[in-house]
Amino acid sequence: TSTGPFSTPSTFNKTCDYTIIGGGGGSNYDGGGGGGAGGWREGTEPVGGNQDFTVTIGGGGAAGIEGTSPGTGPSCNGVASSVAFPGGTITASAGGGGAFSGTGGAGGSAGGGRGGQGVSGGGTATGDPFPGTPGTASPTSGWGFPGGSGINPSPGGGGGGAGGSASNGNSNNGRGGLGIKLHTTYQDPGNPVGFAGPGSSDFWFAGGGGGGSYPKSDSGVGSGGGSPSVPSPYCGAGRGQGNEDPGSYQNGQDNSGSGAGGSTAGPAPRNGGTGGSGIVFIAYPT
Repeated sequence: TSTGPFSTPSTFNKTCDYTIIGGGGGSNYDGGGGGGAGGWREGTEPVGGNQDFTVTIGGGGAAGIEGTSPGTGPSCNGVASSVAFPGGTITASAGGGGAFSGTGGAGGSAGGGRGGQGVSGGGTATGDPFPGTPGTASPTSGWGFPGGSGINPSPGGGGGGAGGSASNGNSNNGRGGLGIKLHTTYQDPGNPVGFAGPGSSDFWFAGGGGGGSYPKSDSGVGSGGGSPSVPSPYCGAGRGQGNEDPGSYQNGQDNSGSGAGGSTAGPAPRNGGTGGSGIVFIAYPT
């Protein structure tokens, strides 16, 4: 859950299973899309004895604060997570930041779930939506899917998840893309980890943040992590913010790899949310 060394004794000679999740994207201010989930990468790696290598946990993307940061998605990108195995470093990319209202580029590194686009606002006279930015579904950089498009005047599109694409900001409420359930290898019933998801109250990670909305309404607040309901941090992802409806639920949860919910385009406060930091799992036979 935090950056540090992984050290093995002299007798260690194992094939390790790993799951690496990058940091989720934050969201920008003044109405916009949800942050994308961090990339999800898994596989196996042989590790011998007397090894000492670094596990790096990527931080979640920053929250855009009105009047102090650029109104573009890349300013809120998350940070990649990695493991420097003796045979080579394995990296899971970061999630893209949710776009600011009226901007066209969500950004985000390849492999991460890309951030949803902001509401178009006054950016296009015709009210045409900005396209969601595609993610790259690739085992070499991490699983991640596209964010949704925003509409004029709202809501913003959801952020892409590690397990699926986000919804556009329409009757689907800018729903964030679905996360992924952790493999059974890592599911210790006595030490549950992760967040609620389909059919489970634990073990889900890397969902996309919900799109923001103006004005506040049940039909206009995006849900995070692909959830059809909005109260809980589904897959650890942030819920989109409605008009005059700020709250900590807008942030991605720590060590979830999930994206932040988009901000409202209504009256202040309308700041963005922070993405959830990443996490790494390593398992080996005993």
